[in-house]
Parts: sequence; C-alpha cells; structure tokens
Amino acid sequence: MDGSPLPEWMKPNNSKVIVLFDQSRWRGLPVDVAVPVGRRIPPRSLEWLQQFAETNNRMLLYSEQIVENGVYTNQQSVSAFGPPEFQQEMAERAGRGEKFV
Repeated sequence: MDGSPLPEWMKPNNSKVIVLFDQSRWRGLPVDVAVPVGRRIPPRSLEWLQQFAETNNRMLLYSEQIVENGVYTNQQSVSAFGPPEFQQEMAERAGRGEKFV
C-alpha cells in the first residue's frame, strides 16, 4: 500500500505475512496484527515486525495456524509482542475466550 512502512521484501508473497496496522489500541498505543500466509510467519519476517514494533512503540499480535494430524484446523494460536503487561493482558483475554481486536 502507498505510504506503508514495510520494506519491499515484506510484501505478502515474499514475507508470507499479511500485516494489518492500527487494528486497536492498548493504553493509547497502536496494536498491529500479523497473520501468516500459510502455517506460521517465517522467522525473518517475524523478527522484522518485532523490531519495528519495539522501535516505534507499537504492540504486535501475531498468529499461527493450528495443525492436527497434518491437517489445518480453523483455529489459531495468538501471541503478543510488547511489554510484559501487554502480553499478560492478551494471555488473560485468550484464556477468557475474548477477541483481541
């Protein structure tokens, strides 16, 4: 997209991740969401997103497809990147079955 802070190599067909910026707020800070194209976000892409989040004071939620017996399910595990308080709150929300955004 025009104006995207993502480098050229982070296009979904290369990075295997779709990034949705500013999907919600946590304590006034933007929360970005990263969804894998496939089972999981490749390490290089995830590391770039985590560094971007840390450098720009943003929170990051990212998911991984759950596979059972070699078959993708309709379920995802969600992880949070940010301060411990953010990670804890997101884990508590997940435990209660709440949506993240």
